[in-house]
Amino acid sequence: MDFGLNETEEMVRAAARQFLSDEAGPGLARQAAGAEAEHSFWNSVSEMGWPGMSLPESYGGAGLGLTTLAVLLEQWGAFLAPGPLFETSVLVAPLIEEHGAGPLKQESLPFFADGSRTASVAVLESDGVWRPESVRTVAVQTASGWAITGEKRFVSFGGTADWTVVAARTGDAPEDISLFAVKSREDPTIDQEALSHASGSPVCTMSFNETSVDGPALIGGVSDGWPIVEQMMMRGAAFRSVQLAGVGQAVVDRTVEYVKDRAQFGRKIGSFQAIQHYLADMAVAAKSVRHQAYRAVWGLENHTGSAPKDVSRAKYLASKFVPEICWKAHQCHGAIGFTWEHDLHLYTRRALSWKAEFGDARWHNRALAEALEL
Repeated sequence: MDFGLNETEEMVRAAARQFLSDEAGPGLARQAAGAEAEHSFWNSVSEMGWPGMSLPESYGGAGLGLTTLAVLLEQWGAFLAPGPLFETSVLVAPLIEEHGAGPLKQESLPFFADGSRTASVAVLESDGVWRPESVRTVAVQTASGWAITGEKRFVSFGGTADWTVVAARTGDAPEDISLFAVKSREDPTIDQEALSHASGSPVCTMSFNETSVDGPALIGGVSDGWPIVEQMMMRGAAFRSVQLAGVGQAVVDRTVEYVKDRAQFGRKIGSFQAIQHYLADMAVAAKSVRHQAYRAVWGLENHTGSAPKDVSRAKYLASKFVPEICWKAHQCHGAIGFTWEHDLHLYTRRALSWKAEFGDARWHNRALAEALEL
């Protein structure tokens, strides 16, 4: 593949950097818990047309594809932007577009495209493991559709999402899992409890108490949902890798600027060989993560046979290298980088949180070994 960006992708990158440098960044990340600030920012994002970037034009999107969306998500990570762009545009919208029934598509996708509706996914439960046997939430068929009962953990933006895609058990076999698109906002049968999360983004536990959904809300066939979950997990892992690449490069850039200005023992600390070695290691690691992350997204977009292995390589590198970049940055900054007032810890928290999502380095190392039959 060509690692260079085409003209459209360069335009998206430039526009994203300009907009996010003005509107997002550490300051907004600190305010992300405030609904008013986040709502105003999301309105601005919607006006840019970003939520519908990869959706087809028939649903009000721009039809630009996954690689162009990855260019945007890299900058989204670099500027610590809040909001459910990842959850809505990376996880849920492509899933409904490919596997949802016609009425569900018409009822959701145009509103995802214009940003007036947002979405999230609820798969993980108490053990936090991406395995079908870990799903204990149950869906029972009724005269009008389905009734869902159970508890989901670690649902990003679950408290404000208009739609939540829920994985529920519909049979006794481990992989008898079905997916349902639930209109989750203000549903009286859904209880939500906010959780404190390392990333600083809003995360909650959602409890479903015989929550009713109609027939068209079923995504895919009955008990055929787990392969779709695995497909979504691969896409999530690839795009989290892209976002981690953005975090890593932002930390490198900020650290370079810091060591140019910080003086110690009568010299700028950037002149010390130990610091230069740290920066060289950080820069090489950040570029490696970025290249492999884009290769993974490109493989998914072009349906290459190597896509699963490329995704595992990307998430392994991102989960391993980006936290290391952050720790080296802390060494360069000294104790000030650990303080609440300094911005570096915001990037570190994102890196440590995202490294575990959609499989950590150990998980993907094992998945890659199995794929290579090692």
